[in-house]
Amino acid sequence: MAGKRVAPEELIKARKKSAGAVWIALGLAAALVAGGAAGFCAYSGGYDKVFPGVTLGETDLSGLSQEELRQTVSADALLSGQVTVSAGDEELGQYTQRELGAYIDEEAIAGAAWSVGREEGAAGWLKNGWTMFCGMVGVDVPMDLPVYYDDRTLRTVAGELAASFDRTQTDGSYELTSDGIYATKPADGRTLDQPELIRALTELNGEAGSVEAPFDTVPGQELDLESLALELNAEPSPARYDIPTGKVVDGRIGVNLDPQAAAFALEAAAPGETIRLPADVTYPSMTAAELEAVLFRDVLGTVTTKVGGTSVRRGNVRLAGEAVNGTVLNDGDIFDYNAVVGKRTTARGFGAAPAYVNGETVETIGGGICQVSSTIYYATLLANLEIVERYAHRYAPSYITWGMDATVSWGGPEFRFRNDTGYPIRLDVKYENNRITVDVVGTKTDDTYVKMTHKVLSDTPYETEYVETDELDWGTQQQKQSPYTGHQVVSYRNVYKGDGTLVSSTQEAKSNYKSRNEIIMVGTRGKPAMGTTIPEFGGEGGYTPELPPEDIYDEPTLPPDDGSPGMSIFG
Repeated sequence: MAGKRVAPEELIKARKKSAGAVWIALGLAAALVAGGAAGFCAYSGGYDKVFPGVTLGETDLSGLSQEELRQTVSADALLSGQVTVSAGDEELGQYTQRELGAYIDEEAIAGAAWSVGREEGAAGWLKNGWTMFCGMVGVDVPMDLPVYYDDRTLRTVAGELAASFDRTQTDGSYELTSDGIYATKPADGRTLDQPELIRALTELNGEAGSVEAPFDTVPGQELDLESLALELNAEPSPARYDIPTGKVVDGRIGVNLDPQAAAFALEAAAPGETIRLPADVTYPSMTAAELEAVLFRDVLGTVTTKVGGTSVRRGNVRLAGEAVNGTVLNDGDIFDYNAVVGKRTTARGFGAAPAYVNGETVETIGGGICQVSSTIYYATLLANLEIVERYAHRYAPSYITWGMDATVSWGGPEFRFRNDTGYPIRLDVKYENNRITVDVVGTKTDDTYVKMTHKVLSDTPYETEYVETDELDWGTQQQKQSPYTGHQVVSYRNVYKGDGTLVSSTQEAKSNYKSRNEIIMVGTRGKPAMGTTIPEFGGEGGYTPELPPEDIYDEPTLPPDDGSPGMSIFG
């Protein structure tokens, strides 16, 4: 396609004309910008509200008057957000920031927001216009919101939360009461970390939100039910008298606890909950208060015997009585005479007194103490107590009724009885005016009483033996051994009602007292020659038999084969 040819001169003119148009356009644009800027600057200089684009957090402050600005940046408005405090799955509470002790400088914040776009001077005049322009086209001017906290308020809030949240760990425990066995399931303890909670609250910087409170956990100790069953499972026992302290103490509750059943019951309980365990519980038949009311109120049996012999023998009786005096036996306890009195020694004050050993009279340390054991034996019979072990003397004693004696010796024989009254008993022994009295003191539960009787089954007379000796003058005689008639005696325990009606009469024991021959020594010194008249024995001069000692015991021999309980085994 053919085109028009343009001369160089025309081209130059056209270019000059085009360049002029551009400069005109640029000038007009500059004039417009300058005018606009001047307009913005002029407008901003008279603007009486918060400049456009000024924000405080998520709050737009643009266009607010000074009064509206003060209301918008007040603490009540900015610090009203809710803060939820939790620990684990448990919500502890909700607070406003003001309630947490948060505060702001309202005047400083309002002043800072109002000062945006209000700089002084020519440069400020231009800058203010630019600020106005930027705000109108969507450029924000964010303001800081400094939030402060009152430390005392924060500590108070944290302390209140800890008071409601903290829990001391509960270890598994039990209590045995009059209503049964109660066990507490263990519960973990927990402690709120207050300093860390305060730090987390301040990090919100006045904003609403949630805070997870840190805490420490202390596990509760489990209850060992197997060990508990071993500790508690027992038969019941009544209240008893505590001999070392001299006080009445409560008895033992009988328990039969199945550990598996108890574990099943505790598993269903809530942590820290106390429940009654399934168990068989049997309570004592008598409480301490009930026992205290009847303790040692009655004399169950009393016996007094006259003490003869030498002063040493009487002293032995007194010492043995003092050793026994005040002895207390709880129900079921066994009294052992040798164990209570102890070994008779000169160091303890016992002296040598006549006694029979192997059928002969000898001086023995502690001679006479069998009178104490015999008096106790007779008193325990009258108290209707169970006799465990008793032996009769070798020869019938003179200080007590036949069949009511009990011989003893260190190393055996023994005298023992059991308290089977159901209550404590006490032995009160008193020595005065050459008499010894034994009282068995306890608690009577009925009006029955005991009388002891005896029957002599047979007698074994003694014989007189004459033995020559050159230690005596011819025609004189001297008794060397006093005689005893032997007796086989059976004793009976007779129980009567209070009105005198016989309830029972039972054989108590057989006592086999041996006979002992009289021995007369006949003098042969100066015997006349054959054919000399010999005076009759037993003529002028005679003799006086010696008094027998009161303690008569010997080494035991085999018992008779009659099988009777409590019989003498001394032959």
